[in-house]
Amino acid sequence: MTLKASSNAIRKADQAAYIRRVMWSSLDERIKEVFDKHATASSEINILGNIYLSKSGDDLKHSNKHELLSFQRVNSTHIHTGNRFLGVHVINYDENKYELATERNCQLWFSQSPSGEVLAMIAPYQSNAGRIDEKEIIIGKYKEPSSLTYKNIEKHFNTFFKYCSCTSQNNASNWLSYAYRQLLIYRDFRYKSKFNAKAMRMLERILIFSFGVVSAWAALQAIGKT
Repeated sequence: MTLKASSNAIRKADQAAYIRRVMWSSLDERIKEVFDKHATASSEINILGNIYLSKSGDDLKHSNKHELLSFQRVNSTHIHTGNRFLGVHVINYDENKYELATERNCQLWFSQSPSGEVLAMIAPYQSNAGRIDEKEIIIGKYKEPSSLTYKNIEKHFNTFFKYCSCTSQNNASNWLSYAYRQLLIYRDFRYKSKFNAKAMRMLERILIFSFGVVSAWAALQAIGKT
């Protein structure tokens, strides 16, 4: 590629990224509307530890966020749970005492890259009573914010709610919960190649075992005929 062609490609990418970043504010409004609808379902939401909405830069002590428009910064919007009490005490070895077992901060968030693309991600509850293996899972990838419709956002919220139930300590050991988590991990494009490789290794072992069984059976048949 020539210098001129390379510079034109970068220029076009910069322009496209700017347009996608401008779209973020509309997406943010759609996320907030879906959040508000679920946040008012108090009896169900309380079971999860309630849900809260925050945005990138909210927790910066000396933030100049409000001096910048949405297309001038990298954006993300987070939906996260508060604390849940698990009804039991666990030992805190650092402080040498029992403390209430809790879990918190199961998350769904939408994050925009500098190019304007958007990822939808989830992360499990954090608990002093146990640990979930995965740190985060990508559940959606969109070229631009306008691709994320109300239907898509609602779908991701529902995935988040189910993931809350599957990573809560009192339900995480259920095999259906584990299977659902593994399905989400498999669908994450970052892990598909690893899962496919594991599946191929498992298939090879099954075929080798099956071949051994068939060979042994054939040998026994031959011995029986002699």
